[in-house]
Amino acid sequence: MKDLIYKHETIDDIQMKFMDLDIERWKEDVSLIRIEILFFKRMLYSSIFKILNCDEQKKKNLIIDLTNVENINESYNNNLLGFVNKLEMIRECDDVQCETFYLNNHTRFRADIESHFSAYRFYKTNVILFFDVCLEDEI
Repeated sequence: MKDLIYKHETIDDIQMKFMDLDIERWKEDVSLIRIEILFFKRMLYSSIFKILNCDEQKKKNLIIDLTNVENINESYNNNLLGFVNKLEMIRECDDVQCETFYLNNHTRFRADIESHFSAYRFYKTNVILFFDVCLEDEI
């Protein structure tokens, strides 16, 4: 396995490396959520779910919720892109106060976007359980 930290790296290099890793993971997670939402919508609109005996009101609510979650996720995607652009300014810092400002922003953004991912996982579980109940009734 490739080492993450090398002897010649400074603390600043290491902090930047971990921030870059966070950002790459966040981009992947936002993209994956986008794909999952498209899949869920296609499933709910598919002819398969039209013939299954599913709770129609729950299905309509899920479709509305999916649109809301999709909009929220896109907002996080836009915020992430803006955050990445602003974070580039940390490379111009030449004092601790400046670096601390960007590190604090990164920490706040991490808490916010991780909260979004957590809420989405809870929501996704509910969608999957809805699919499971619908399919179970037919099996």
